[in-house]
Amino acid sequence: MIDQYLLRYFLAVAETGNFSRAARSVAVTQPTLSAGIARLERELGARLFDRNRQRVALTPAGSRFLVRARRIAAEYEHALVELAAPAEPSLLRVGVLNTIPTGTIGRVLAEHRAQSSEEAVELLDGSERDLVERLERGRIDVALTVVRPHHARYRPEVLARERYMMVLPPDHPLAAEREVLAEQLAQDRMALRRHCEALPEINRFFTQRGVRPRFVLKTTSDERVLSVIRSGAGIGMMPEGFADGSVRFVPVRDFELVREIGLLQSGRAPGSAFLDIVRRQFGTG
Repeated sequence: MIDQYLLRYFLAVAETGNFSRAARSVAVTQPTLSAGIARLERELGARLFDRNRQRVALTPAGSRFLVRARRIAAEYEHALVELAAPAEPSLLRVGVLNTIPTGTIGRVLAEHRAQSSEEAVELLDGSERDLVERLERGRIDVALTVVRPHHARYRPEVLARERYMMVLPPDHPLAAEREVLAEQLAQDRMALRRHCEALPEINRFFTQRGVRPRFVLKTTSDERVLSVIRSGAGIGMMPEGFADGSVRFVPVRDFELVREIGLLQSGRAPGSAFLDIVRRQFGTG
């Protein structure tokens, strides 16, 4: 294997066309440089320069070797730059169910950023079905979503259990009750969450009791639903994880549906500061 300093000597002579100038450019004496070139020629088994008193010229072998030497020197310098540069952070791709409260994700991100972690996180918002499909295809590494019995293959880790409750404005006549009946809400207007994973069960529950709500809003925005409820213009049905003190969450008698929120992971299960924060946020870490 050719020593790197011999390539430097060779390139210096080829570029300057003079042994004296080449020696100065690489900060060695001329005898040292001449000895190095002689050693390189012995190792290669070919004469690289034609020398006379007027000039130093590359031989045909030297011209061919120059192309390789420049390439090797460039790759060496590139390697040095890469080694000196800070390491690329590991990337964790996280799918987040679009019915996880935005405030919860914001708090997780803020804490992760404050830790100055070398881990980079890429979040993808999606529906329950969309996240499972992306997990299956390897498009994300982990999903923060609803955990179902058929998710066993993704090594589910349940973080929280949330009951679906009726959300009422603070001044609603039933806001102070410990629980409400579906029939008591028949005259209220509903803010409907179109993307709610429990919507079929909720509709069935009210229909069986003869309650057919009138709607004030149909949307996929949880924040818009909460805004309508805060204004007093309507009521809604949401998981209790959305409770923030600005509205009243009241259980509905006989409606016992609970959702399990947790982590589903693909083939690799990376250690992750971000996931540790998620666990703490949901009270399991």
